[in-house]
Amino acid sequence: MEDLGSLVARAQQGDLDAFGEVVVRFQDMAFGYAYSILGNAEDAQDAAQEAFIIAYRNLGDLRERERFAGWLRRIVLSACRAIGRKRVPTVPLAEAETIPSGAGDPDRVVEQQELRQLVHAAINSLSAPNRMATVLYYINGYGIQEVAQFLQVPAGTVKRRLHDSRQQLKERMVTMVKEGLRVYRPTAEFRQEVIKRIGHWARFKGTEEEKVEMVEADPEWIRLVEVEIALEPMSQNCREIRKRIASLEACHEHYAENVAAITGMIGPMEPGPVLDCGQACEARMEQAKTYGRALRRWLRGDGSGADAGEYDREVCDLLGERTEAKVRLVEHLIKKLDDNSYSVYADEEEDFERTESRIQHLEICNYNWQENLRIVLREIAAGKRLFAWHTPDGYNAHGDCPDRVAQLKDMMTAVAAWAEGRSKRGGRWGRMLGDGTPEKRWLAASLCKHVSIQHGKRPGATLLKRPRL
Repeated sequence: MEDLGSLVARAQQGDLDAFGEVVVRFQDMAFGYAYSILGNAEDAQDAAQEAFIIAYRNLGDLRERERFAGWLRRIVLSACRAIGRKRVPTVPLAEAETIPSGAGDPDRVVEQQELRQLVHAAINSLSAPNRMATVLYYINGYGIQEVAQFLQVPAGTVKRRLHDSRQQLKERMVTMVKEGLRVYRPTAEFRQEVIKRIGHWARFKGTEEEKVEMVEADPEWIRLVEVEIALEPMSQNCREIRKRIASLEACHEHYAENVAAITGMIGPMEPGPVLDCGQACEARMEQAKTYGRALRRWLRGDGSGADAGEYDREVCDLLGERTEAKVRLVEHLIKKLDDNSYSVYADEEEDFERTESRIQHLEICNYNWQENLRIVLREIAAGKRLFAWHTPDGYNAHGDCPDRVAQLKDMMTAVAAWAEGRSKRGGRWGRMLGDGTPEKRWLAASLCKHVSIQHGKRPGATLLKRPRL
């Protein structure tokens, strides 16, 4: 079994598979701790999932990887407090568990309800420290040392708390608690749901609430919003150019060209076209069509004939012999290449462990598109996952791209200088932007901020200069 420090290190590099293994190791621990605080299995599961998502987003802050357990415990505690603040009045536990479920053998259902009530009452009778130690120890057979590391107390303290709990509960009740807690344990779908939520968070760069919090905590964003309000009523052309800025995707093949195109719009204040998410240049679109034709030939079984082209041979080499499972996936892949907006299934049904999810996230416009396609073909051939998500040699989509600061640094430095009123340092970009009206300066500053934010969190990246309005 891989040691925890190595798993966390790989997760810090963006390896979702590694983090999935971390979740498996600690999901019962996180749930049990949350349950000992909240006393409700559903709330505890929500808190545990939220804690893992917060942990993933903040893994870079963890310096001592072997101390992950204690670090996670503090995050679970914060998640429990947040849920406690949001709680609304509900049916008391004792009443809720007597409501008929409408399923299963009635006698068995009643028996399970009675067991849950007894377990809940027994656990709730313990002091908070003893309750935490007891739940963690019995929920999944964790060892004394593991519980101690999570609670960040000496092993002797855990032993004493367990001894006190056993004395209070007596042997029969201890057995019932152990059996009852095992029923509450998170299922195999727990990890899948956590990874899915992390994937969506990464894809959309956070929830709307998190985006608002980011703006509220950033003086530069606040200043830009203040200037935006002062510009009302804003001209229609300014609004249209602002939309172009908001649509910029750093993972787009033509990101640098799009930034330059928007800069060219600000000078004359005339909106123009940019290649948006999902839109690729003609050469890339033709490449996708060529791959689609090669895949159709593979389906027909004539992809390796005398007239086979380069892509035909590549597809045949990667996919190998046809099987029913391969054919089904290749049919999805062809539909995706024909229509970049094609979805294999709804987002809420997405399973990041399946090859279909790779296909769903295969964007023709993506910087890593061709390598992503080859990864999909290799995995279809193998019938299993071969590559991690979001790693240097893995499947990289929706935001992942090489650091492109070098392409933009000189240009954005000139644009920032122009927006600050130092037109002589604007060079040819300053001459293109022309006279600095309030709307134009605000658009230029917004563009600089947008580009900087998209690259600012890359390890080792130099932040692009942002003008002060």
